[in-house]
Amino acid sequence: MKISRKTVSCLVTLVLISLLALTFFAGCTQETYSEPDNPPVTGKTQEEQEREAEEERRRVEEEQRLAGERQREERRLREEALKAELGPFYVPLPPEVQEDNPPVKAKGIYVTGHSAGIPARFNDLMELVTSTELNAMVIDVKNDYGLVTYPSQIEIVRQVGADRAVPIKDITAVLTALKERDIYPIARLVVFRDPHLAEQRNDWAIQRKDGGVFRDYKRFAWVNPYHKNVWDYNIAIAKEVALLGFREIQFDYVRFPENAAAVDRVAHFPHSGGREKDEAIAGFIAYAREQLKEYNVHISADVFGVIATSWGDSDRIGQTWEKVSPLVDIICPMIYPSHYGPGYFGFPVPDANPGGTVKRALTDAIKRNAPLENPAVIRPWLQSFTATWVPGYIPYGAKEVRQQIDAALELGIDEFLIWNAGNRYIRSAFLQADEAAERERKAVAARNENGRDALGKTAAGALEEYLDAVRRKNWRDILVLQSGGTTVDYNGFREWVSSWAAALSSYRITGKDVSESSVIFEADLTFAANGEKTEIAGEKFEVLSENSIWRVRPPQRFTRILTSGRE
Repeated sequence: MKISRKTVSCLVTLVLISLLALTFFAGCTQETYSEPDNPPVTGKTQEEQEREAEEERRRVEEEQRLAGERQREERRLREEALKAELGPFYVPLPPEVQEDNPPVKAKGIYVTGHSAGIPARFNDLMELVTSTELNAMVIDVKNDYGLVTYPSQIEIVRQVGADRAVPIKDITAVLTALKERDIYPIARLVVFRDPHLAEQRNDWAIQRKDGGVFRDYKRFAWVNPYHKNVWDYNIAIAKEVALLGFREIQFDYVRFPENAAAVDRVAHFPHSGGREKDEAIAGFIAYAREQLKEYNVHISADVFGVIATSWGDSDRIGQTWEKVSPLVDIICPMIYPSHYGPGYFGFPVPDANPGGTVKRALTDAIKRNAPLENPAVIRPWLQSFTATWVPGYIPYGAKEVRQQIDAALELGIDEFLIWNAGNRYIRSAFLQADEAAERERKAVAARNENGRDALGKTAAGALEEYLDAVRRKNWRDILVLQSGGTTVDYNGFREWVSSWAAALSSYRITGKDVSESSVIFEADLTFAANGEKTEIAGEKFEVLSENSIWRVRPPQRFTRILTSGRE
């Protein structure tokens, strides 16, 4: 058969098209599923790429250098502004990078500047701490006479001569020794009982109404807690010792003179501006906290033990629990049994009942913390001295000290400070560290197993106590036990309870349901208002663990009936 030229041409064309198509698809398959043998060409040599990388590195380094210079200049300007603002009260800013300072469960002893300044004596005290459950020292940096105990660089301290005879010649060596032994250093700073400053700066002192500087019954002059210069003076010292390495600042004598009735008859407090005493003390603590926030220290305050039991500033010394506790990290009530008068807590001689007195005092402290949103940790001062001046006193040895420590632990308080003015402590009062840890573990396990809170109550017991307090309109117990809707203004809370239109005449708890975070109880209730009764069955109450105790969250209908007398 003869094939035409046109047909041959078409066949050749089809073959060429097929070959081109195969070549194209083969190329697509290779590019899609296979990596090329060689990297893509960038058009830059290896030397050029390395040069660009080096230029980028130098650019980043230059930006970092300039940023560092800006930060240093900003810091220099801050320092100059601070010097101009504070004048003789100036203390340098803290370093930009500081060591971690986590909270510590402190078990400490009080140490005077003289004990810390005598190497042999100080070594003995450090050995006591490291060989027992103890782990902390509270060291005077400004003592009861207003004298600093170390060489200070603060201009105002030098101006008034408060550093005239320092017992601790090398405070850095002291702090280094504590750090090497893992002993937690707390700086005790006596604030407003400062006879030295008051005599040097009469206008900063509490004044007599008839003229001159006020002096207490021991003839000590006090500086005026309303005076801003007094605040800045003490905070400057706190900043300095923080920079030296103390991890906690403990303000002591952060109050007005005791025996207020007698004091107020003769004393005058300039710059008060109409503020109450407890407002001045709270103002100082809040200001100190703000000023020290960059200095990487915890803040604690010593308070009279009785303020945990009495409501308001009943002693007129400026210390109200609700105004101090939320402002500090640790509150340290001085609950020495010898400091409570005859009949206190039902004991004829509280000093002769160390365990019972401490338990009752700390029970009150826990209750006072309960309604607060962010209360301080409770770390009590305990007694390690014999109060021979107290009628009916008993000698205090290892047993009496241990009874106080164990009474605190029974309430879930596993921190304490031991006071002896002469720094003479009884080694046998303290356990070995592992023995103390095991005792604490068992105490926690026992409470958890029985579902009991720090006060020894179960959830059901707390609800029953709460409902009974409502029935009796006992505002103090209601404030402690009621969760939500309460306020630290206990005066307002007391007035609210007094204004209730209805009374809870009877109640009966009928059942409960346990959840992960709380316990739900049902109760039958009877209210009385305007001669009429209202009965409710199966009302649900939620009981939660807050601030170490069980607290009750009442249903809205319950509080509505109490306040209005109607459902």
